[in-house]
Amino acid sequence: MALTVDYKPPFDSANVKAFGPATIEHRTAASGLTQLGTYFMTFHDGALTEPWTVQYEETIYVISGQARLVIIDGDEEQTIIADADELLVLPEGTTVRYGADPETRLLLSITPVNWRNVSAPS
Repeated sequence: MALTVDYKPPFDSANVKAFGPATIEHRTAASGLTQLGTYFMTFHDGALTEPWTVQYEETIYVISGQARLVIIDGDEEQTIIADADELLVLPEGTTVRYGADPETRLLLSITPVNWRNVSAPS
């Protein structure tokens, strides 16, 4: 059985969603990848998203602008700033608020991309 892969996934406006102060595009949604998902995220203002606990491993590459992540651990918060060409890493289970300067563009990769369908280990 041949694997169908889109080796150069195109932009598809159907894969763009609002995410608080940003839009996020799931570029690899129809690519044929089953474990890795890649997204472009663009901020439209300097606000932060609501807190989110990642259910996957995530890397964030700052393409342009300046990203700001607020890592929440219980009652403590830590703000991480990253400039263009820097990489951020979020282990599974990290609670975070995403933020950035307006027009900041990020590349996010997550695994597993199908985290909603993965059952918790027993």
